Amino acid sequence: MEMVLNLKSKIWLTVAAVVLMFSFFTLYYFPDQQAKLLYDNYNTEIQNLANTVSLGVKIGMTEQNFEGVQMAMEFVKNDPRLEFVYLLQVDTVWNEAHTSFVLEDKLFKAFPANKEINLGAVSNDSSIVKRSSFETPVISGAVLIGFSTEAINIGKQRIRVVSLLVSGLVLGIGIVLGFVLARNISGPVMDLRSAAIRVSQGDFTPRVDCKSNDEIGDLGKSFNIMVDYLSRTTQKLKEANQSLATTNDALHNTVLELNATQNQLIQKEKMASLGELTAGIAHEIQNPLNFVNNFSSVNQNLIDEMLEELEKGDVEEATAIANDIKVMAEKIGSHGKRADAIVKGMLQHSRSSTGEKKPIDLNALAEEYLRLSYHGLRAKDTSFVADYKTDLDEAIGQVEAAPEDLSRVLLNLCNNAFYSVTEKKKQADKTYKPSVVVSTRRMDGKVEISVKDNGTGIPEKVLSKIFNPFFTTKPAGQGTGLGLSLSYDIVVKGHGGELSVKTHEGQGTEFIIQLPYHQAAVLST
Repeated sequence: MEMVLNLKSKIWLTVAAVVLMFSFFTLYYFPDQQAKLLYDNYNTEIQNLANTVSLGVKIGMTEQNFEGVQMAMEFVKNDPRLEFVYLLQVDTVWNEAHTSFVLEDKLFKAFPANKEINLGAVSNDSSIVKRSSFETPVISGAVLIGFSTEAINIGKQRIRVVSLLVSGLVLGIGIVLGFVLARNISGPVMDLRSAAIRVSQGDFTPRVDCKSNDEIGDLGKSFNIMVDYLSRTTQKLKEANQSLATTNDALHNTVLELNATQNQLIQKEKMASLGELTAGIAHEIQNPLNFVNNFSSVNQNLIDEMLEELEKGDVEEATAIANDIKVMAEKIGSHGKRADAIVKGMLQHSRSSTGEKKPIDLNALAEEYLRLSYHGLRAKDTSFVADYKTDLDEAIGQVEAAPEDLSRVLLNLCNNAFYSVTEKKKQADKTYKPSVVVSTRRMDGKVEISVKDNGTGIPEKVLSKIFNPFFTTKPAGQGTGLGLSLSYDIVVKGHGGELSVKTHEGQGTEFIIQLPYHQAAVLST
């Protein structure tokens, strides 16, 4: 479990760390450094004294002034730290064969004279011994001085006492500082935290006491201002929520009404497209009906002839006439099926779509609705003539799509194309030839349907709005503005495809449908 330190603990730990670090330096590091410095200075001082005495002895010996030698040795005898001073003579002692020698110290003079003589004395904890050699024509020798270290030990002791006092003072200051910081920082912060917790639980009554004029006091004042603001804002939000609840109910009812109105408009658009189909369908049905009527009349005449031949007993001629009647009957059946297919297509277009996708002949669908759209326009204006044709990719085969929905898209795009070339023909000269081309193309993972015209084109300023619901460039009463919007929803949302447009104002427009195409969706015919 992770241990979490509160602010008060962190303050005390920080103060303790600072105090301990300072105490370490005052109790150990600084005294040790001071003692080393004191010892070095003491060593240097004693060596300098030894050198001074040695120089005085050298001068006295050189001048054979023995009183000067005595004065040089007495130069340090009044120093209370002095333990001894020896004047040594360095003699050369040869071995019996005079092949080697050693230098040997001999006492020439000592002070104090009554103290035990130790020519081999060296520095230790209780004394410091320094040697300074000299060389004269009369004698070679050295001065050996010993000083007590008692003064150094006393100095060290004083340093440690002072360090201990300073550490104690720092510890006391640290404790007082810790209490002050804990009271002035930790206390207000803990109060602020408790108040913040209550505010987070929805209680806006707590306030913090702001006695200090520092950042902590400013923080407390800011907190109080914030709580006051939150209290007022919460009250306003409650009142707004109550108002919103009432508004939401009204909006819900409005949305229901809008949905109902939208469904009515969509149905109106569908019925409008069905109305546009009616004239074309009537024209398409008239042809097979004419054939049915004509062939029926011919069959009646042939039956009369066959009966006459049978009465004459000419069976061979009657049989030939019967075969002709059979051929006529087959033609009647063929044209009847054609009329039946047209009526079924109209019914399929008029009924509400379930959105269910099934394999359809995309090329046949595109060709049929291009022709129906053209004949519908011709029924309204018999003077209108346009070149319409298809460029169909036979490699497409069957594609999975919702036929009712896709037929509406194709009819709407073809109607728009024929309307565009009609409007341009009213303005253009006699050399203009209206043209609408529907093409299909199989692509990698997609199938593309293009409806292209050489009509008026779409102005750049309205191009971004053409797929918006209720937007139309047609005169009032000639369009609901839902055709392209519904087409976009069918292609993009219903089939997961894309619907885009390429246009040049005054030159023409091309709408491009791209639908997903997978091998699994293709069925052989």
